Amino acid sequence: MLRKLFYLAIILAVCFAFYRQILVKAQEYVDQHAQEAWAPKVQLQIGKVYSFTRSYSQAEATFLQLKKKYPKSTYAAKAQYMIASIYEKKEDYGRAKVEYEKFKKDYPADEYSRKVEDKLRILALFQETPKSKSQ
Repeated sequence: MLRKLFYLAIILAVCFAFYRQILVKAQEYVDQHAQEAWAPKVQLQIGKVYSFTRSYSQAEATFLQLKKKYPKSTYAAKAQYMIASIYEKKEDYGRAKVEYEKFKKDYPADEYSRKVEDKLRILALFQETPKSKSQ
């Protein structure tokens, strides 16, 4: 059992070391096949992997690229949602709120709309209250 765990740890370490290179190659492949129907979905998945690994700047860039290349795609709405969630994960609640509001404005009928409403209610709790001026 210990030997299996050791091998699994080695495999995971190797995968983690090369995941960025794999994502770069995957992005190049998507860029070369940008007209394919599957391209926006793969672009979204690449961004999700970056987000999962806390490579937030790469994730945001990937989601923004998706929105720019495929603005009419259903995946553009998901990309906007993911951008907002990145800021929420980074505890930048003001920017998260702005991005969720943008989602609400641009994609009012999307399946994530209800989630966005819930997120905005939660984020309202994190807003700073004005400090009283006592002298």
